[in-house]
Amino acid sequence: MPEDKKPEKSFGDQWYPSRFGADDEIGALNFLNPGKILEAISLVRQGNTYSLAIPTGPKTPAYPPRNFQMNVVSPGQYGGSTWGKNKAGGIDEFFTVWPGMGTHFDGLGHIAIDHRFYNGAPADEVYNHTGVLKFGTETIPPIVTRGVFLDIAALRGVQMMEPGDVITPADIEQAMERQKVKIGSGDVVMLRTGWITTMDDAPEKFIGPVPGLGKAAAQYLSDAEVVIIGVDQYSTEVMPAEDPDEFIPVHQLDLAVNGVYHLQNVMLEELARDNINEFMFVLGLPKFVGATQMTANPIAIC
Repeated sequence: MPEDKKPEKSFGDQWYPSRFGADDEIGALNFLNPGKILEAISLVRQGNTYSLAIPTGPKTPAYPPRNFQMNVVSPGQYGGSTWGKNKAGGIDEFFTVWPGMGTHFDGLGHIAIDHRFYNGAPADEVYNHTGVLKFGTETIPPIVTRGVFLDIAALRGVQMMEPGDVITPADIEQAMERQKVKIGSGDVVMLRTGWITTMDDAPEKFIGPVPGLGKAAAQYLSDAEVVIIGVDQYSTEVMPAEDPDEFIPVHQLDLAVNGVYHLQNVMLEELARDNINEFMFVLGLPKFVGATQMTANPIAIC
């Protein structure tokens, strides 16, 4: 990518247009191509699959006020009735769910800088009360590419990083060296802090101060042309922020400025257990129109 096409590193009037042009609406997905799919396929040697999602239900810890409600109905079966002489029965359900719960995908319509979203799109062009008018997660194509797993907790010599621990560019470089893997253009990068284990062990602690990416590491990954950053906690970035007067600046840097997508609450413990450092990454999202986030089930195949 030519230097004059790279985004500004700080926020201000010059953070847009994006590095992909003033009309772009897909951000880092521009780095995906058929060659990345073929590269990913070449990583499948054993035929093993890993779901990188956690179960999502009413007890799943979530950033407030997000919540999950499900109602089950048995149409036409009240009072023990059935359908037809074969006595058919069935069950339907309907949900009231915030799609930013559980393992979920953050789209480019999720976070703004002073009411401007990716590529400087003003808020009144991006959404109304019925949903987003552009950057909806229904526009995300099936994603098949190379996945890279970096175990930052193991690099630090701990099972779980502590709240406020900042992932730096040096951490990423040292994790790559330790695990003998390199990040390439179009890759998805998964970062393990170990924080997901608190969801069962100390759920009251899960939503609160956490370790995570600092702004320098987020920019490092964007410069490496990654497509998605995944983490095993509810926030991609360190919380509170490095600057206590800022709130989710890494979200702004990734989603609004650089067009890099997020996956959060990703289950990475099995990849760590089996020493899986690279894999074929597969993600398809429900095409619910107008959503900025979407509950997801990313898959690793190796």
